[in-house]
Amino acid sequence: MSAPPFEPPPLKFPPIQRTPNVSKWQQQMRHRGWHIVVDGDYGQESKRLCANFQMEHGLEIDGIVGPDTWKATWEAHSTKPKPAPDHVLKRGDMNNQFVHQWQRQVNNRGWPDLEVDGDFGPQTEKACKELQEFKGLPVTGQIDRHTWDEAWLEKAPVGAAA
Repeated sequence: MSAPPFEPPPLKFPPIQRTPNVSKWQQQMRHRGWHIVVDGDYGQESKRLCANFQMEHGLEIDGIVGPDTWKATWEAHSTKPKPAPDHVLKRGDMNNQFVHQWQRQVNNRGWPDLEVDGDFGPQTEKACKELQEFKGLPVTGQIDRHTWDEAWLEKAPVGAAA
């Protein structure tokens, strides 16, 4: 899918920006699999998720949706998941490097802020269930291979640039 034409001004914060393009960009980010509220306000959270998207896709990290970020939101390939653990992660896992990586990634993608500490406690379990429900996976509260991958994968157009 080609990006719709970019219409200035760029989306940036502060101050909170409200233009038709804000909702359009937020909706596309949500469609890609990012956990963003489509409220039409380009504020602190939109800026944070924009910067994380830019980082993942090798764009200039400024939190501003300009022409390059706008185009990538529709046309960039999906990011590749980090290598998954060889076992299911679950509540009670402590000081675990894989739990740490997963916590950081879901924070980057917009799920509730988790303490990125490698401990799989109630907040990590809650975020896991929310991600599973959002992505259409069985809601188990455990991080299996599919739940792991979905923290990184995005819906991207077939044939998107690699």
